[in-house]
Amino acid sequence: MPRDYAKKPVRKGKPATPRKTRKSKPSGAPNAWIWLLLGIAIGITLSIVVQNWNDPGADIVRALEDISVAESPPPKRQFEFHRLARESEVVVANVEPSPLRGTTSNSNGDSYLLQAGSFQHMRDADNLRARLLLLNLNARVEPTSTGPGEKWYRVLVGPYSSQSNLANARATLLQNGIDNLVLKRKKTD
Repeated sequence: MPRDYAKKPVRKGKPATPRKTRKSKPSGAPNAWIWLLLGIAIGITLSIVVQNWNDPGADIVRALEDISVAESPPPKRQFEFHRLARESEVVVANVEPSPLRGTTSNSNGDSYLLQAGSFQHMRDADNLRARLLLLNLNARVEPTSTGPGEKWYRVLVGPYSSQSNLANARATLLQNGIDNLVLKRKKTD
């Protein structure tokens, strides 16, 4: 039997129940986003209050006062090297060697030393002494004291009893870039 699909059959039986629709949240309850923004605002406000609680200018002034109290001027050092140099320096005459190029010895028996350096640390003095030994010079380290608690190490080359040996050693030092000072030692009996 042919059926008409255009017309819907009417059902007989129970009446249709209306479908339940979703209820929206009441507008009075705060949203999670509102709580998040409120927490951020409170955190920023508290950090500004804490930061300005202590005056940064007072901290700077207090730090500068502490520094100025802690920085007392260091004790003034007394240098005596000019006095020591004046007492031990000998001016050596620039004398032409004899035509035979022999060794001329001084008549009074004094000996001459070359001071190649003076150091506060023994290792520095020993390094220079080793360098001079490689140049075939007779070098040694002599400790000396310039004042209470101050110890220096002098690097000495020699002794030389003739002017020509002294001049040769001095020329060797100067050729190798080592400044030197001539010292005269009296003959001890």
